[in-house]
Amino acid sequence: MTRNKRDTIIGIVTLACLVLAWQALSIRFRYEIAPGVPMVPGWQVVFTSTLKSLSLYWPGGLGVQSVAEGAEPTYGRALLAILYHSGATFARLACGMVLGMLLGTLLALVASWSKWGQRIVNGPMLFIRALPLLAMIPLFQLWFGLSFLGGVVFVAYGVGVIFFTAVLNAVTNVDRVYLDNARTFGASKGHIYRSVILPSILPEFGSAMMLALGTGWAAVMGAEFLGAQSGLGYIIVYSQSFGYLDRMFLIACLIVVYVTVIFMAFRKLFDHLTRWKY
Repeated sequence: MTRNKRDTIIGIVTLACLVLAWQALSIRFRYEIAPGVPMVPGWQVVFTSTLKSLSLYWPGGLGVQSVAEGAEPTYGRALLAILYHSGATFARLACGMVLGMLLGTLLALVASWSKWGQRIVNGPMLFIRALPLLAMIPLFQLWFGLSFLGGVVFVAYGVGVIFFTAVLNAVTNVDRVYLDNARTFGASKGHIYRSVILPSILPEFGSAMMLALGTGWAAVMGAEFLGAQSGLGYIIVYSQSFGYLDRMFLIACLIVVYVTVIFMAFRKLFDHLTRWKY
């Protein structure tokens, strides 16, 4: 049995144990926060009444009425609600990730280009890196309000710091032999960056992406917790206000699935892009 297959089997068994353990807890602890709302919802509750209750968050459209307009809660409306709010979260996350990646990488390359670039960029970035991410949420809310732009900029802020640090460190770690050989053949500074430095930092860039994805999800949830009218964070905040623990748990499980799939996809992508290492 290969190592990858063994790791896959172990992962599946571990996940199955967690699922069974949660179900056992739901049977053992039957306390309710409110009538019909268990503190530890079992899977038979999560994927029936809880799932159907998410139809309340469908705002209406596409020829399908919302529950607020008098329609009955259905699994179809619940699925539409999940797709709608997941799309809102993914839009904030994707735009913020791209913006943060571009800005963080660009600033790192500027800082590594020359002494002047280092003097200009390093000071402000050192200050920005020292600021706690979640503590900045109220400030961004005051600056941008509850707009889509505010969530995107907040995600970009958290992600950009990671990319700046990782890319700058990766450029510093490029083997001097490669740089000296390129200079010996008469390569210009721009050519060295294009043909030597950028390909060399790609493996560490992949690691930065993995770290940034985790931070990006934390940032987008934080941005949605403070008044956003759409997104998975909005559902969690609304559910928390009324004590709907089962809905919060279902959205948390959904986020875990999303994060796992995204991590696996990016891991395979960067393994393909850096296959020349092996």
